[in-house]
Amino acid sequence: MFSEGPMVEFKREFSKRALKTVVAFANTNGGVLYLGIEDDGSVCGLDDPDAVLLAVTNAIRDSVKPNPSMIAECEKVEFEGKTVVGVRVERGVDRPYYLADKGMRPEGVYVREGAASYMACEAEIATMLKASRRESFDSGRSLRQNLTFEGTRAYFEREGLEFGGAQMRSLRMVDQDGQFTNLAWLLSDQCDAVVKLADFFGVNRTTFKDRLEVTGSVLVQFDQALKFLAKHLHYKTKFVDMRRVDYEDFPPDAVREALINAIIHRDYEIVAPTLVSVLEDRIEFTSHGGPPVQLSLSEFEWDVSVPRNPLLAEVFYRVRLIEAYGTGIKRIFEAYEGSGVSPEFNMSKHLVRARLPNRNYDGDDAFWRRGSDPVITVSRGGAAGADELRDQERLVFAMLEEFGPMRRADLQERFEFSQATLLRILGRLKDKGLVRAEGNTRRRVYRVAVEGSSAAG
Repeated sequence: MFSEGPMVEFKREFSKRALKTVVAFANTNGGVLYLGIEDDGSVCGLDDPDAVLLAVTNAIRDSVKPNPSMIAECEKVEFEGKTVVGVRVERGVDRPYYLADKGMRPEGVYVREGAASYMACEAEIATMLKASRRESFDSGRSLRQNLTFEGTRAYFEREGLEFGGAQMRSLRMVDQDGQFTNLAWLLSDQCDAVVKLADFFGVNRTTFKDRLEVTGSVLVQFDQALKFLAKHLHYKTKFVDMRRVDYEDFPPDAVREALINAIIHRDYEIVAPTLVSVLEDRIEFTSHGGPPVQLSLSEFEWDVSVPRNPLLAEVFYRVRLIEAYGTGIKRIFEAYEGSGVSPEFNMSKHLVRARLPNRNYDGDDAFWRRGSDPVITVSRGGAAGADELRDQERLVFAMLEEFGPMRRADLQERFEFSQATLLRILGRLKDKGLVRAEGNTRRRVYRVAVEGSSAAG
């Protein structure tokens, strides 16, 4: 009679529950699963061992990730004149192994303790990831050794952090032989890994309004890219109880996190730029290399950090661009909660694309019709001047159109414009025939000249 233990388990017959044992053995110290033996060790055998052997082999291949076929061997074994199937599993090198339909999370990752298999906690999963991680790109030696770091040094100083030889060694920008690593190249002024950004008209990438290519230290790239996005993102203004309320098209936190993820998780061994496209209905962030390790979308959203470039992620953490590992995707989804739309992530073996929807977009609304100027769409950046004044005109016109005639003092209070600025705005609206003044100086009110007019410039 046999007995179960840390490396031996019995099952009367095969079921998907047996795969938990296979996963647990692969994640711990290996073991043998016998099918056709009762829990008490008595041999009952299998009616059709060949069918069971085939079913187990296929299930292990299809239902456990990463594929454990190289560490799992199935065979028929004779005990007491009866045939059973033995599944011998070695300790794997690509831990954590997990059930494909559950993902790399506690519900899918099992480990062995004594004669039982139990769900791994998040800390155990993180430990396995760290232990099995092969050398990352950013830890390898750079082919370029003539590097300077003025951009990174300025960024550190701006954050009140020191950046010298000791810090470079601590961050592992130099290896044991004193040579620069690829992390140093990523943080150098000579880094030519490009981020390309473009702001397009409409919802197709046919005609762009503005574009930018950034190189150099990835910290500087992040700064410049974020400024470009801030310049081209808008908000829609509405009036609630006579008060102006601004509804941003895109949650700033989501934009920031998506940009950080595109930089940190990019495969820098692929010579292709990271692409950021701003369109009327969405922003798309495309980075090459696919998801780090073998993650599904649901696993990618899970709060387990698997950075492709862990040393680069540590730098972003050090300069306070990220608050905690593994929370970026989750924060993006949280930023859209209650908005009625949700981000999308599309992943392939060599590509990750994040799509952030415009929370204010309505393709059927005249506000968004291609070729028309948004009535109350206000840029978050750019130089002040004629464009800014036209934006202010739209705001004033929208207020009058929605609430009817108003005195100058009331408009001035609502918008907090100076008297001179407001009079200039009203003057331009009158010159365009959009607004007219009624009454004498004391009782003068301003109203929309023709109902249904548009303040498009």
